[in-house]
Amino acid sequence: MRAASVVCLALGLTSTIPAFGEAPEGTKASRLPKAATRVAYPNLRFDRPVALAYPAEDPSRFFVAEQHQAKIWSFPSSPRDGSEKKLFLQLPDPINKGNEEGLLGLAFHPRYKENGQFFVYYSANDGPERRSVVSRFNVSSDDPQKADPASEKRIWVSDVDKWENHNGGTILFGPDGFLYITLGDGGAGGDPLSTGQNPKDWFGSILRIDVDHPAPGKAYGIPADNPAVKSKSHAYWAPEVFAIGLRNVWKFSFDRQTGDLWAGDVGQNLYEMVHKIDSGGNYGWSIREAFHAFEPQRRQKADPASKIQPPLAEYPHTPTADRPDSGLSITGGYVYRGEAIPELKGCYVYGDYDSGRIWGLKYENGKVTANGEIVDVTPRTKLNITSFDETPEGELLILAFDGRIHELVPASD
Repeated sequence: MRAASVVCLALGLTSTIPAFGEAPEGTKASRLPKAATRVAYPNLRFDRPVALAYPAEDPSRFFVAEQHQAKIWSFPSSPRDGSEKKLFLQLPDPINKGNEEGLLGLAFHPRYKENGQFFVYYSANDGPERRSVVSRFNVSSDDPQKADPASEKRIWVSDVDKWENHNGGTILFGPDGFLYITLGDGGAGGDPLSTGQNPKDWFGSILRIDVDHPAPGKAYGIPADNPAVKSKSHAYWAPEVFAIGLRNVWKFSFDRQTGDLWAGDVGQNLYEMVHKIDSGGNYGWSIREAFHAFEPQRRQKADPASKIQPPLAEYPHTPTADRPDSGLSITGGYVYRGEAIPELKGCYVYGDYDSGRIWGLKYENGKVTANGEIVDVTPRTKLNITSFDETPEGELLILAFDGRIHELVPASD
């Protein structure tokens, strides 16, 4: 898990490493408003909360997933001083519980009111082989505030994963009604299996599947405009793959106004990065880490289907004179569309799990025009941020490992 962002200079190039030129200079934070965080639900606490979701048709209750307890709790979305929470689901099977394993993702079907379906992403403990799973569950026919544990249907199961880290884990339904899944590069360090530039496997990618129209012999279908189906140049890609070259996306989101897909990608040794994801896009891992060449001596070849796209922003792991706003693990956020902080509208907000920093990034006419910290973090207010989440009104909630749900508010509050 990780989070943050900004911008720097590209390093030296080799014949196999496409040139990016220079990253935008400076953070230009002066164009961004100041914000603060506060506890949104004072009487609620959770164990390692990592995901918050709710049915789009009925947001009267929110649902929070606990990573290692493998539990999903529900509670009234309002009033915020309530203390009631109800156990919605305890996963029926044991899960792996490494630091980056567990119950990682939760998404409600766009027609949940009609079909009662929701989906979870978890690290399955099926024996000696590690695998990630996306399963579908149904709400109980007897109690709308409980899931039916016996209704589990595994929809997607990953290839064997040798290591416990880099599991991605975000699942979201896009504006197109398809389910998007993020899966890291397989783990360890340095992409030892060279999965980042291999679009024939699922690792190091964002996937896109159709859970409503399964293909023969499968539990899901392939959207007709996925890269491998739509584009001759991408025909050799795995049919589920939507974008490649991603090390370990820890949280992605869709801009509710434009439909754009944004992702926070966890870096290796030096940088964290923010991407805006396009269908068929290649984001450089493990040829590049953010704007910089990564281990050029390996001379790994870039996948030829798409030109490598640089990130919109990066931030360093070690503070420098120009970039004191460092961090170690990016947590991707949302484009802010709320009303509480009008000056922040249209900015992508993201943060860092380790440093607790929170940034805003303004992207206009194809360029980053402002990017910098928007919250003054102190030892008392620092959060280990695991997830940003969006309310029905477009305000931003923050999950952290203090067990609380926080909210982003104007700095004057």
